[in-house]
Amino acid sequence: MKELINGKRIILQRLSCDMETARTIFFVIDKCREEFLPWLAWVKNTNSAMDTLKFLELSDNDWKNKSQFNYGIYLENKFIGLIGAVRLAWEHKRGEIGYWLDTDYTGNGYMTEAIQLVEKELFENAFNRIEIYTDVLNIKSAKLPRALGYTHEGILRQHTYSEFNQCFCDQNVFSKLKSQIISDKL
Repeated sequence: MKELINGKRIILQRLSCDMETARTIFFVIDKCREEFLPWLAWVKNTNSAMDTLKFLELSDNDWKNKSQFNYGIYLENKFIGLIGAVRLAWEHKRGEIGYWLDTDYTGNGYMTEAIQLVEKELFENAFNRIEIYTDVLNIKSAKLPRALGYTHEGILRQHTYSEFNQCFCDQNVFSKLKSQIISDKL
């Protein structure tokens, strides 16, 4: 996977493993904490730049092992979110895209562009299937794969436990196949 991907308005860049990057990312997480907590369980345990640095160290190791690829999303050199190709099954040519965006930047198409850039990179690296999972109650997040032509395959009932909501939550499963890209262009 490329370490730098240029889009029309944004840049995706491999995350640097340093304290400055950790502080930058943590600032956005902390600022958006209330909006993120219902959907992103890891936010509860991200309470300092040191916690974010630990994530960056794991992310750097995962990149080297080709087990996942996390990118910072940058708009005019400003960090606005994160997107990753995660839970990669190279032997099955399948992976998942996970994402979050600074709430000050939602609704402008930046995440749509980021997802398109990552899916293009995955398909060019011989992946056949990309999956996106969203909580069924996270309507905003589920709009993205729908708008990008992902197929809603169904709902995984009580698939995750939300400590924040103190209940089991259902998850949407969306997928896109490489053949859809080819047929969409015909």
